[in-house]
Amino acid sequence: MKNKYFLATFLTVASIGMFWASSASAATPVFSAFYQNNGDYVQINVNSADPNYPVLLNYSSQMRSLGTTDLNGNYTVTISTSQYGITPGSVVYVSVNGKNSNSLQWPYTSNSSSNYFYLTPSSLSLSFNQSSVVTASISGSFYLSSNSNPSIASASFNGNQITITAGNTSGSTNMTICSTINSSNCQTLSVNTSGYSSSGTLTFSQNNLSIPLGQTANISVSGGTGIYAVTNNTNPTAVQATISGSSISLYAGSITGTATITVCSTNMSSCGTINAYSINNSNYSTLIFSQTNPTLSVNQVSVITITGGIAPYSISSNSNSSVVQTSISGNALTLTGMASGSSIISVCSSTGACNSITVNVNTYSGTITFSQTSANISINQVSNISIYGSGNYYVSSNGNPSVASAIINGSTISITGLSSGTDNIGVCSSGSQCGTLYVTVGNSTTNNNSNSSLTLTQVLSSGQGINLMLSGGNAPYYVSSNSSNSVVSTTINSGNILTLMGTSAGSSSVIVCSSGGSFCSTIPVVVVNSTQSSNSSNSSSNVSSNKYIFTKFIGYNSKGEEVTQLQKKLLNGGYYSGPITGTFGNLTMEAVKKFQSENGISSVGYVGPSTREALNK
Repeated sequence: MKNKYFLATFLTVASIGMFWASSASAATPVFSAFYQNNGDYVQINVNSADPNYPVLLNYSSQMRSLGTTDLNGNYTVTISTSQYGITPGSVVYVSVNGKNSNSLQWPYTSNSSSNYFYLTPSSLSLSFNQSSVVTASISGSFYLSSNSNPSIASASFNGNQITITAGNTSGSTNMTICSTINSSNCQTLSVNTSGYSSSGTLTFSQNNLSIPLGQTANISVSGGTGIYAVTNNTNPTAVQATISGSSISLYAGSITGTATITVCSTNMSSCGTINAYSINNSNYSTLIFSQTNPTLSVNQVSVITITGGIAPYSISSNSNSSVVQTSISGNALTLTGMASGSSIISVCSSTGACNSITVNVNTYSGTITFSQTSANISINQVSNISIYGSGNYYVSSNGNPSVASAIINGSTISITGLSSGTDNIGVCSSGSQCGTLYVTVGNSTTNNNSNSSLTLTQVLSSGQGINLMLSGGNAPYYVSSNSSNSVVSTTINSGNILTLMGTSAGSSSVIVCSSGGSFCSTIPVVVVNSTQSSNSSNSSSNVSSNKYIFTKFIGYNSKGEEVTQLQKKLLNGGYYSGPITGTFGNLTMEAVKKFQSENGISSVGYVGPSTREALNK
């Protein structure tokens, strides 16, 4: 009896000891790998509950011993990708004490071939008829080389975006996807599909997304009946999933990896899967806009550049689409003002990173005009353009500030070319008027003078000549065009002296360019009959109240001789009945509107180019 009791006691103690040993080493090893920014070296970190055990690296059907865990079950080492023969982007994992860690893609290092590519994700789990997008790591075009089971899933290609669509058959297939540039450059995509009852399949606002470590991405689920629940998560150490109502929060912890998460409705009648990837890149966590809180006029278009996150970008929400219409192409967000008001635009990237801008749209009572509506300049060239309107002017928006900058001084806007491209610059005034100036900046390295404006304005009498010295850009200069040779003749002497000779009454635009056409400027010229001018100065010539030539913008609160002559002109024409004060007030503005209305000009109440032309007839 004693021997039997002793034997039973021994077996019990031994069993307990075996259970304890098994429980103490039950934790799955946690594996991470990071590129070290020096050639092809990658740091490996292993966290395990098993001290003093070998760490085995598994990749491409190979197993290599790296070292032994310390007393806490941890191990860190830096190895060379090329020396170990590891293919960047291939799936690797470690084994400690017979237990396999999480799998991850080997980091892409600076020594990796530029032709090599990998797929993100490298495997998919889909429900019937569900689609998911896989991205190749390099740009270009790809094709399906083979599909082991076409009834399981099919593939369609758009650049480096590959759409995988599941069929109606449960099972798995291996797709071989190759680059058209190099047919031997291929990767294998594993796809598993499963079906649920005919009640339906759950759908998600996103079911294929990357999340930076430490960040949370929120998506929504719809379909099915009852309450939603997470029924399976293949890698909770990489991505954790929680559900509140129809909102799913996905949190990427401190370990990179891939998680396939299955969500079902309460009665299990409908299910769906989410493929989530935790990535180690803090730059993906924030979106940045080239312009914050822009102000537009109705029908004005502004282009905002998006950086940060991972493309593609999408409009998450638009609080007032009747005020602003939006579209995204690549990393360019296009905003179009539709009606007065404001709207909050939220943009998200495929990582789940989002940011918002507030767009204000104003309805203006008039339109600002410019001496030229578009400017073609070179990098570092400055173009000075006159603004016509009323009030104090300011730059309301700059669609592409990396291409051109704009500074306003009085009624002149100075545009400086910064880089090759196109830009649209919005200008508004305190008088509730706006306009848009279109700028094209070309590549040119010939500018040796940042003061490259050649803008000059001249009023001549018939038979009068004047010499103008040109500067800016590079000599020699030449006349590119003359809109009316019968009004003014042009010659250039000594390389930089432009001679203008008035021939007959009228107006002309003379375009002068510097060497190579890198810098050009338009010179407006007005020629009057010799009897209309009392002198031959370059400025406007006052000969009589009804023969005066108007050359300047005149608006509310303007003062001086131009206003005096305007009041006389309008008084003689029966439009104005007030005193001749030389100050542009309400009576003068109403008279200008009457004159404009009778001459088929928009009744804006100020003297711009069209009104000036009518007054000078």
